Amino acid sequence: MRIGQLAEAAQTTPRTVRHYHRLGLLAEPVRRANGYREYTMDDVVRLVRIRWLAERGVPLGSIAALFAADTSEEGVSDTVADLRALIGAVEVEQAKLARRHVGLTSMLADAESGRTVSALPTEVASALTDAVDTASSPGVQRALERERDLLEVLAMTGSAPEQFLHSYASVIADDEKRSRYLASLSDWSSIEGKEPVSVENAIEQLACSILAQFDEQAIADLRAQSVGVGLGMPISLDDVVPDRAQREVVLRVQRALVARMAGEGDGR
Repeated sequence: MRIGQLAEAAQTTPRTVRHYHRLGLLAEPVRRANGYREYTMDDVVRLVRIRWLAERGVPLGSIAALFAADTSEEGVSDTVADLRALIGAVEVEQAKLARRHVGLTSMLADAESGRTVSALPTEVASALTDAVDTASSPGVQRALERERDLLEVLAMTGSAPEQFLHSYASVIADDEKRSRYLASLSDWSSIEGKEPVSVENAIEQLACSILAQFDEQAIADLRAQSVGVGLGMPISLDDVVPDRAQREVVLRVQRALVARMAGEGDGR
């Protein structure tokens, strides 16, 4: 039979057959006196097997090894190891696709509901959007928008632990906690652009107010997950909080949290 008939029998194309010839997977038959290659039923069987293996995800480079493996203990062992490796790779890809499916489904739900597509959990994103829209002042609105952007970056890069985002959501959802949180943001915006020495009392009061919102369970969660009070990203605090007075608040909160976490670790 000619190459076209061979390809049709294996439900492929002459071009693919020639590709297998170049790879050494399928031997080229000797040309007859008329210059045409004449294929046999053995070639059909070989080609169908190649196609069957390829369709099941076996790389072309591995097919030759599978054909070469005989029934000896070593050959069977190599085949088993190769197939297990291929199955492992498929399982990794399946897990990746499953995560992608969950993410896309969440994005679709946001889009269908008229919400902004966000990397944040729905309850956090919705609560922050509502808070931005109803902010008591332009300063608080800017602070909320900056915080939302930062949380999204942390979520997108995997730098924000799930427990942290859930804790944040619980603060936003609780009327009393949200009120204290927004009051702190109002105080935060009020010191922006001022020299730290001129607002020393406000800085200290704000740091204490923020610390008061970290209960013992929150500290325990931070310690259990080995979560620091930085971003977990190669970005300096100066970049994240460019205002000197506001940055001083963050530094004081950081130092106090580190001390409290260390104290709890010592059993104090």
